[in-house]
Amino acid sequence: MAPVFKDVSKSAHDLLNNDYCFDRKLKLTTMTASGLQLTTEGTLKPKGVAGKLTGKFSPFTGITMKKIGVDTNGRFSTEATLTNALAGATFTVKAEDGGDVAPAGELTVDYTTGGVALNGSVDVCDVNGPTLYGSATYHHDSTYLVGGEVKYNTGFDSSNGSPSVVDFNAAIGYTGGDFTAILSTKKKTTDVNFSVHHDYSKDIKLATTYGHSSKLLSVGGIYTLDSTTKFQGKVNSNGIVSANAIQIVSPGVKLISSVEVDAKNFAADSHKFGLQLILG
Repeated sequence: MAPVFKDVSKSAHDLLNNDYCFDRKLKLTTMTASGLQLTTEGTLKPKGVAGKLTGKFSPFTGITMKKIGVDTNGRFSTEATLTNALAGATFTVKAEDGGDVAPAGELTVDYTTGGVALNGSVDVCDVNGPTLYGSATYHHDSTYLVGGEVKYNTGFDSSNGSPSVVDFNAAIGYTGGDFTAILSTKKKTTDVNFSVHHDYSKDIKLATTYGHSSKLLSVGGIYTLDSTTKFQGKVNSNGIVSANAIQIVSPGVKLISSVEVDAKNFAADSHKFGLQLILG
């Protein structure tokens, strides 16, 4: 099955970025008898604690409130999906407001059939919009992938009413069984990015990404020691070395320790350390 365009490089980027956290963070997830999932998160910041409370539940078959919550800035957010209106299609509504930030809202539809994935959305709160977005990917025989995206500002709400193409990009990829290589663009095809994800063995996964504009090369991997312990690490061409130790202390309790070191300047105070405690 083809991924939507925004996820074509997801496996490599997730391996190099997920679980790294250089704050002190606590996350608690609980499930009520009625099926309501509640998640409380708190992060220790230099100027205090930032937190948010979110809920997830399914009031009817095919409808899921994936997120409804509020954070300590007073920002309210909600996200709901509908999956049983049309075979292969998922409709999503997102909305945010409050916290002295402009409201945001988006309507999205994802449709997959065979090796084709289509995605379309409209940003209903764009100041000069609404802005329309569309993408398509085709995965031939689960081996070759091609795709593209375009974002178009209708200009209906702007003073001069001038529509314009905001962005357009393309991607090609190859899946070779134990690895996936993707070449994609950003910023109207002016920035070329390359990523590779490799299942080296059942216990080791490796990934690399390269951004041509930033000239940044990142290489990393994750090693599963046993059912309760994983080690994760990465290094980039700027000399930043990062590592994670992911430990399942007991069922429902996960501890993640993160460290980041500037290998080019050990005497600097830019090194980072973080802890995450995840309950539930």
